[in-house]
Amino acid sequence: MRTAIIEVNDSGILCRACNHAEPAIISPGYALLHNQGVITGQPALAQAWLQPQQSFNQYWYQLSLSPLSISNQHARHHADLAYAQLQQLYADTGQPEQMIFAMPSNTTAEHLGILLGLVKASPFNAVGLVDAAVAAASQSGFKGALLHADIQLHTTVLSELSSGERVQRQSARQYPDIPLKAIHDTWAQFIADRFIREYRYDPLHTAVGEQQLRDRLPGWIAQLNTETDIETELSAPQGDFRVRIQRSEFVAANQRRWQRLAEALNSTRYDTLLLSHRLANLPGVIDSLEAAGHDNIAILASDATITACLAQGDAIAAAADHTQGDNQLSFITALPALSPPGNTPIAPSTTPQSTASHLLLGHRAYPLAQGLALLSDGTPLIPGQTTNNPAVQPVAHIGLSNGRIVLKQNNPSVPITCDNDWHNLPSGALITIGSQTLILIEIAP
Repeated sequence: MRTAIIEVNDSGILCRACNHAEPAIISPGYALLHNQGVITGQPALAQAWLQPQQSFNQYWYQLSLSPLSISNQHARHHADLAYAQLQQLYADTGQPEQMIFAMPSNTTAEHLGILLGLVKASPFNAVGLVDAAVAAASQSGFKGALLHADIQLHTTVLSELSSGERVQRQSARQYPDIPLKAIHDTWAQFIADRFIREYRYDPLHTAVGEQQLRDRLPGWIAQLNTETDIETELSAPQGDFRVRIQRSEFVAANQRRWQRLAEALNSTRYDTLLLSHRLANLPGVIDSLEAAGHDNIAILASDATITACLAQGDAIAAAADHTQGDNQLSFITALPALSPPGNTPIAPSTTPQSTASHLLLGHRAYPLAQGLALLSDGTPLIPGQTTNNPAVQPVAHIGLSNGRIVLKQNNPSVPITCDNDWHNLPSGALITIGSQTLILIEIAP
């Protein structure tokens, strides 16, 4: 039977079919309610500030039967919105018969009960419920006391784990005062203030202006992860406006939250800190934690949880408890410790990751040695190669720099998605431009 893995984190739900080579689908925890139905994921996020009254983003964090502020025949409460997103993910992954759910450590028994109720009404079965932090850590290669840190739209979760022959969750704490959405809100306001200061133009004053800023913010965040300053551009009725943003000022805008994160980590003794890619890729997080004396930091790959669930399939199936009736499963909080891919622990943040040799698009691999230009339709160009279509122009460049793979965005108006460190991309990293997804791969000599 076909099985898919779903890692439920509302900042970007990951879903991947087990028997397919396609990369994981990323679906933000946003829903848009209208008279024709419910739109979820990226299409809903792209309308969230254009239609704020119809937009919802707390339905996973507050998974319940509480009524929505507005409702219609398609959705009455948060659970209906979660159900709609599950059905979309089911369709996008080729309609698998079975699902394994990797849930955050702050998931409550009530949340699990509602989730299984949604599954019971779905055309697929749940065959496993596993703690996402435990799964990711089980294939990290680290032993001893581990602290897993991850961020969601509305909270940050710290999971204390013990790792020996098995990885087991000891406790979990959440910090609603360190939410990703508020961090993004602060950065959006910071950039808006710069446009107001230089042009007396407030992009947050109109729905169209704010949606445009929000659409481009992820790309700017990724750039500022590796560059000291970038140029941002917004289009307005008065023309195109540009402001230069300094990384140091951008980081400082959220410094209070980075300090709060460091304080939260201080309350726990650990041997290794495992940072999710969602936290590690926020400009200022690594710098602030290291400045606060936190070392032994290891950054997990964006697909760490899903990869571990694939490897732990037998253990998850064996731990599943079907004795309570149909669709009733135990929440697995302990798994065997496995060797990481390649039999070496994941690299700490200061160690370069494995270097890819080629960029794969479809069935063609492009060598990275001399660098590649990436067009707005996702097509790579080798040096000296040109395009005959003037509407399709280079928007980014990728190549080797000091032994690392570096991705640089040239045109911020074209969205580029990559969950890894743009200045040190590993093999297996996924880059999405438009409708194209490219994969960094290693080809043995």
